[in-house]
Amino acid sequence: MREALVLVAASAEEQGEWVRRAGVGVDEIALMFDDVWRLGEGLVPGLEAIDAVFSAMTADRTVDHWSVVALAEDAGWERARVLARGILDR
Repeated sequence: MREALVLVAASAEEQGEWVRRAGVGVDEIALMFDDVWRLGEGLVPGLEAIDAVFSAMTADRTVDHWSVVALAEDAGWERARVLARGILDR
C-alpha cells in the first residue's frame, strides 16, 4: 500500500519517470492505487477520497487525464498528490 501511495504522492516528474521506466501508461498509477485501495478500503482513512478523484477523472472524457503532460497540468493529479501526501504524513 505504501508503494502505491508514494507513487501517487510523487511529483509529476517522478511519476513521468516511473511511467517511462516501467514502460506502461499513466493510467497504471491509478490502476495500481485501485488494486491497493480495494485491499485497504475502510482501513486507512482518506483512500476513498483518492479513489473518488481517479473515478471522476475516468468519467470525464472531455480531457486526457492519462498522459504524461496531464501529470503536471491536470488538477485531478494535483488533488490526488495532496491527498496521498496527507495520508503518508499521518
